[in-house]
Amino acid sequence: MDNRKQNNTNNNNKTKNAIVIKSKPPKKPANNDNKRNLSSSSNSEPSSPNLLQHVSKKLFVTQNRFELLKSTEPADEITETIIEEKQSADPVLTYSKPPPPIFMRGVLDFPGVCTELIELIGVDNFICKSTADHLKIQTSNPGAYRTLVQYLRNEHAEFHTFQLKEDKPMRIVIRNLHPSTSTELIKSELEHRLYEVRQVTQVIHRISKIPLPLFFVDLEPTDHSNEIFKLESLLHTKIKIEEPHKPKIISQCHNCQAYGHTKAYCGYSTRCVRCGDDHSSSACPNSRQDPMRCALCTGNHPANYRGCTVYKDLQQRKKTNLNNHKLHVNSSYKSNNVQDSHPRNTTSYNPPSDQSQTYAQATQGQHVKSDIPPPTPDINSLMSSFVSELKTLINPLISLLTQVISSLLARKNE
Repeated sequence: MDNRKQNNTNNNNKTKNAIVIKSKPPKKPANNDNKRNLSSSSNSEPSSPNLLQHVSKKLFVTQNRFELLKSTEPADEITETIIEEKQSADPVLTYSKPPPPIFMRGVLDFPGVCTELIELIGVDNFICKSTADHLKIQTSNPGAYRTLVQYLRNEHAEFHTFQLKEDKPMRIVIRNLHPSTSTELIKSELEHRLYEVRQVTQVIHRISKIPLPLFFVDLEPTDHSNEIFKLESLLHTKIKIEEPHKPKIISQCHNCQAYGHTKAYCGYSTRCVRCGDDHSSSACPNSRQDPMRCALCTGNHPANYRGCTVYKDLQQRKKTNLNNHKLHVNSSYKSNNVQDSHPRNTTSYNPPSDQSQTYAQATQGQHVKSDIPPPTPDINSLMSSFVSELKTLINPLISLLTQVISSLLARKNE
């Protein structure tokens, strides 16, 4: 009975405690009217007036502030891919090849830019190098690269960069498919074969604009994508899959008309290819009869003209650098081969000083070149030797001929 009473009292105590716990009101955070609410981006107030002055200071030149009122062209898919941040819970991996560099233009306060980059991507994730007209920023990993590109686009900074290797698709060429085949049908057929296809583009003749039996296919850079080169038939057609040819021309940006980068990775102000003004080429108000003006050299031609002096200089510089590189590679290769096949002889013959050297010993290991011409032979001696040799040949013939004549005469007398 005592145990039952004790258990009943314990159960009653537990229920009372449970009731008390349930009846407790939730704790409310203490509101302090004197303190302001901070946003998630800033956790602490600046500790010195210098930092406040640094925040309000202009760091670099931005684009025209009225450009937001203009009609902008739709961004490419590659631009959206590079801006997009990839969140993953995997540990940070080491990359053998760093991301492409970022070239900024119009930097007004380099220490302020460095401070912003340290707060943005960390102190050990970038390195800078200044040139005459650009500030080159090299990030250490793709995450820092994407974050910095996103920041520069939001701030409308003037910059250009290149595509990440991780974002670059694997492009192939499919030959011998009929030109009337739709790109959607090719994409669905390849996806049915478990290939991850980004897009399919049909090649059109440059002059006649006739569709050709060639299709560009952009695949995701996976291990299975390399197996597509073994594909021999598609849509009941015998096909041939190749890698695309590398263009020999220098790439030109369709946004700022400069050479060396593309529109998808350009942050400069837009310039027209026909008149060179600050608007897109599709929104040019001038007619085709109006005179043209190059945005690069201010000549009377469009900016994409291959005869432009800027393009010719860049092409000549590219050929010179390529030839110098080939010459350097060939010379180093030949010198290594010569040293490997013909090792140098470091041993030398030193005769004793107390003995006289012969001519053969003195000229050992040397190739003596004499400029003295050889002596000309005597003509008289040559003629005499020739006559003596001729006599040795003719005398037996003469004796034989005399014997034959004498025998013939003897027969006639008989």
